[in-house]
Amino acid sequence: MKTEKRGGRIGKKLFQLLPRKQKTGFVLILLILAVSAVLSQITPLAIGYLTDHVLAGPAEGFLSVFPILGGILLVNVINEVLKVARRLMVEDAATQAEKRARQRAADSLLLAPMSYFRSHMTGNIHGRLNRSLEGTVKLIKLLFMDFAPAVSTGLAAVVTIFLQLPVSVACLVILVIPAGTAIVFRQISTQKGIRVELMETKADMDGAMVELLGGMETIRTLDSAGAEGERIGARSEKLRKKEMRHHRAMAFYDCLKFINEAVFSVLVIGISVFLASRQIITVGTVLTAYLCFTQLTGPLRELHRILDEFSECVVLADDYFRLLDLPVDFSYREGEGQTDHAAGDEDIFLRHVNFAYPEKTDREVLTDINLYIPSGTFLGIAGPSGCGKSTLIRVLDKLEQAGGEICIGGKPLSSFSREALADMIALVPQTPFLIADTVEHNICYGMKRPVSLEEVKEAARKANMADEIEKLPGAYDFRLSEGGKNFSGGQRQRIALARIFLRKPRILILDEATSALDNTSEKRIQAEIEKMNERDKTTVISIAHRLTTLRNCHELIVMDRGRIVQRGTFSELENQPGLFRDMARGIVR
Repeated sequence: MKTEKRGGRIGKKLFQLLPRKQKTGFVLILLILAVSAVLSQITPLAIGYLTDHVLAGPAEGFLSVFPILGGILLVNVINEVLKVARRLMVEDAATQAEKRARQRAADSLLLAPMSYFRSHMTGNIHGRLNRSLEGTVKLIKLLFMDFAPAVSTGLAAVVTIFLQLPVSVACLVILVIPAGTAIVFRQISTQKGIRVELMETKADMDGAMVELLGGMETIRTLDSAGAEGERIGARSEKLRKKEMRHHRAMAFYDCLKFINEAVFSVLVIGISVFLASRQIITVGTVLTAYLCFTQLTGPLRELHRILDEFSECVVLADDYFRLLDLPVDFSYREGEGQTDHAAGDEDIFLRHVNFAYPEKTDREVLTDINLYIPSGTFLGIAGPSGCGKSTLIRVLDKLEQAGGEICIGGKPLSSFSREALADMIALVPQTPFLIADTVEHNICYGMKRPVSLEEVKEAARKANMADEIEKLPGAYDFRLSEGGKNFSGGQRQRIALARIFLRKPRILILDEATSALDNTSEKRIQAEIEKMNERDKTTVISIAHRLTTLRNCHELIVMDRGRIVQRGTFSELENQPGLFRDMARGIVR
């Protein structure tokens, strides 16, 4: 019952993936299937007729065979043309469904909570997505290119058998259907669990491989290729054993299916010959009955395969729809009084802000944070690793949901849409996100207005990257590799910093954004950022372990274990006992 309900639920969702044109087209597909099934029965009936009325007659009667043969040829040609038309219609529907399914999956993942990506490996998600998409599309093809034709042809064969044989004998012959179907359903029920297990194991393997590919330099430096190969080999062996257990069971059930068909084939031939010897039926009817039986066992054999693959595809499609059902991240949910634009200044208030990751609610990362950042302030944030600095700015940018009160320009952070925050705030992380595209497109990434090449060049100049870009083959048309791996760490950071000079945000957040830069580049970029702060009154919030980067900040806060433990100017904190002075002097607590 659960399987039927799940199948019905998935079928309904699958149908919703199809455009309206393809939905109405399935009516025509079903009509073609019905006509094709009827046409497929003409050949067995014609052979039976030839046997009884032509071949058993005088030699000159053989001439009458040719019109019948021509009719058989014509019927088969028409049938094949109909099959081609049906296939093209189904393929069109499948490709349309795949396009929409991929788009919906991408939309769902792009809006998923950040906690989902912390708890799942990237390769795991990628592998699941690809396999589930493949299974979902295959499900459509199975239904209309395999399952429906097999059922319609089988039904037509059953009708022909009942018309040609005595009812009692026909009923005995078609017992092959329930017997074969019972074997298939037993096969499906026993193998469903292992299919899910295999799918999850393969997703884990994908995650492990993507993880390794992302760390090739480290693996090579540490000469751990052998150890990693053994680790993958051990996982592969576990997967192989699971697959062999599955294949042994499949081989056993395939054997049962063959024996079932063989028994009923002998039964059909034996009964037909016996009836013909008693002149209850003709020799032609024997041939027709056997040919119809093969038309019945052919689809039944396909039905075994189809239902087996169908069961696997249902598991994959179910996984796909689970991806679609991921909750939407809180930052995209529309609340009451949501605003698209900030009004007035951008003063930032944090009152009694607390935060713990949803995966570890018993461990607070931020505790009772109270902070006022006037609009146009240059605020520095210092503290040891793991003290909550990056978490604080993620909370400010509405990437994590915290308790307490956070306001920007007098409005609650929860009232700002994601679009409004993107227009107002720019966050430059320590590890920038670069795409496999040109330098120009990477600098323009995220811009919602047309940008001229001159603007891009000016942004690159401010990021101290213009001269290096001009020396590249194609200059701003030079293509970066995946993740910008053909650039150095400092170059990648400067591309990300060029974006903020192009965007000119009202609030700029820097999370170790200059950590990979040489001193010269850092000083030049720092000067440009300070100009933004002074000239444009841009609020700048900067995290840096290199404390000299924060020397010109208007105010500094020092964090430790999720709390603000010190605040003041650089010179004040440098000269008073406390964590900041210890850090400046290199004293480890």
